[in-house]
Amino acid sequence: MTAEVEIAGERLVLRPDRSLFWPRTKALVIADPHFGKAEAFRAAGVPVPGDSAAPLTRLGAALDDTAAEHLFVLGDFWHAREGRTAHVVEGLTAWRNERPGLLVRLVRGNHDRAGPPPDGWGDWSNDLRVEPFVFAHFPEPADGGYVLAGHLHPGVVLGRERLRLPCFWFGPRVGVLPAFGAFTGAANVPIRRGDRAFAVAGTAVVDVSRP
Repeated sequence: MTAEVEIAGERLVLRPDRSLFWPRTKALVIADPHFGKAEAFRAAGVPVPGDSAAPLTRLGAALDDTAAEHLFVLGDFWHAREGRTAHVVEGLTAWRNERPGLLVRLVRGNHDRAGPPPDGWGDWSNDLRVEPFVFAHFPEPADGGYVLAGHLHPGVVLGRERLRLPCFWFGPRVGVLPAFGAFTGAANVPIRRGDRAFAVAGTAVVDVSRP
């Protein structure tokens, strides 16, 4: 179950797969996929499960479900150079080649020192400006529009069991998307009165804004 929020006069759809859909422009937005993270941990001798195939499957399903024509990636495409293996690059390239009509725009994140995007994914820029938004990696106010960003991997803690869930968080001038990648965790964020916050709880997105 999705949720909707109006930001800067635009209707945005918040999805339980941790992507955001902007209907007017047919753009799907994700932040912090951290492709190759599990591979980087294993290269360091930490035996963790997972690979980049699962996030790509979720991303493909989100594009199909929304019929998006644009994909914006708000930084941290990669996790680390050690995870940028030939196998990961081949998988990303094959996925991209299956969607030649999709227009992809990438924002550079602090983890993207790992190397250039794979063939067909395009080049990085420091931000993207599509009125009324500025799409960035770091959640800092900017002139020229409301900022939608990543980097923080925002989360909220709910209930007596202190369950930590990823969330979408919208302040007066900046909104932050949850990390799209698997195995990324979530950091508690200070939700203030007047902010809008939506937790991703399984297959639902739940409004947890403070009254």
